[in-house]
Amino acid sequence: MAPEAVRPKLGALHRLGDLTAQVCNFVAALALGAIVVINGANVLCRYVFGFAFPWAEELMIFLMILIVFAGAAAVTWSNTHVRIDLLLELLPLKAKGAATLVVTICGAAVLAVLVGVSFKILSMLYAFDQRSLGLDIPLWIPQGFVTGGLFLQVSILVLKAIGTAERTSREGRGAE
Repeated sequence: MAPEAVRPKLGALHRLGDLTAQVCNFVAALALGAIVVINGANVLCRYVFGFAFPWAEELMIFLMILIVFAGAAAVTWSNTHVRIDLLLELLPLKAKGAATLVVTICGAAVLAVLVGVSFKILSMLYAFDQRSLGLDIPLWIPQGFVTGGLFLQVSILVLKAIGTAERTSREGRGAE
């Protein structure tokens, strides 16, 4: 995110995006802390007391899924994901906004399809009450991390598209 001195006053959509990214970062940090505690306790119990928690590995995998998808939403908002923007940098200034808007809309469309597919999987897991082996929890819960994270990414890209469209429109009017 840009420093406060550089960034203009935030609109409501921008504040919503910032809040979403902060919450996602917080959730990812909590999940990472839980993984460290679970892993440390499991190692201690295994080597000191001679037993291990049978559910620990499964829970840590589910928490890792949560970290990935919560982090992906935060990274999408801050534009720090891996991307190749060589062609974008070669475009004239007026075309950059339009190209950014097109790319953002295409990304949101692809992710929206993935949300739909992920939701179908989530629904089937819920309907069949499929459960995990170690924790015996419904598998729709960790699948919900995937669906929710993808949905957050789509929402963030829509917010970014609205902001890009407004910015491009302002720049176009200012150039007239």
